[in-house]
Amino acid sequence: MAQLTGEYLFKNHEIIQTSGFQEEIPEDQSIYEVLRVIQGTPLFLTEHLNRLYVSLKILNLRDSYDLSPLRSLEDSILTLISKNAIENCNLKIIVTHFNGQRSLNCYGFFIPSSYPPADAYKTGVNTILYHGTRENPNAKVYQKELREDVAKKLKAADAYEALLVNEAGEISEGSRSNLFFVKNQTVYTPPAKQVLLGITREKILQLMEDHNIPYEVTTIHEKDLEGMNGAFMTGTSPKVLPLRRIGSLHYASASHPVIQKIMELYNALIEAEIRNNVAPKIL
Repeated sequence: MAQLTGEYLFKNHEIIQTSGFQEEIPEDQSIYEVLRVIQGTPLFLTEHLNRLYVSLKILNLRDSYDLSPLRSLEDSILTLISKNAIENCNLKIIVTHFNGQRSLNCYGFFIPSSYPPADAYKTGVNTILYHGTRENPNAKVYQKELREDVAKKLKAADAYEALLVNEAGEISEGSRSNLFFVKNQTVYTPPAKQVLLGITREKILQLMEDHNIPYEVTTIHEKDLEGMNGAFMTGTSPKVLPLRRIGSLHYASASHPVIQKIMELYNALIEAEIRNNVAPKIL
């Protein structure tokens, strides 16, 4: 069952008080998006909504279901932020109820949110290797069994994130993040077909392009890790977070000049997004 916080949520086009909402919001095999709200601004709203529609298309749902509950989704999100008067929190969108009758439900609500402590960006975090991958990696679909098993492994290892490794020994993505690795001054990241096309990932790729930071989109094997000089993960909550350890391998990622530069560029991009604070339209 979904965890809710805040005074209001929405279902389809209706804003509802959380205290009077008795319905269980199903998460199993739902399509979802998580937006980070900072200073009342939903970061990269257009991109998140577009990716939601991409997930529907990948799962062949756009032509099979009535999408009217998604109309005015952007307005519902902005209204929800205003009604709750919450400035800093994560907001989750869930599209579910694929019951074969061409109908679906769209929910939006704030969720209990935690972010890496400030020290984590100065020291990096510990991660593990997890042999397993998500189905339909380009679609943001909730997979309960994978998530629960990863959570157990992370708790046992006292680690922050798990790097997913497929049967060929290739590292695809984190369980809730995208991954980047640095060797000398060049950044490497797995190809799009292997990963969820994260919003933060796309922003980092564009920033590296704009600022002439060398990078390659290429398959990364487990055996390649020993030759790397650093690594970082990206995502809605962690933003750009250096990795201190991957399994038994240690990295000085937080002090690597390329990673430091990318962190600075991304933080500046967020600041510009907040300053502009313009409600974009779905493409």
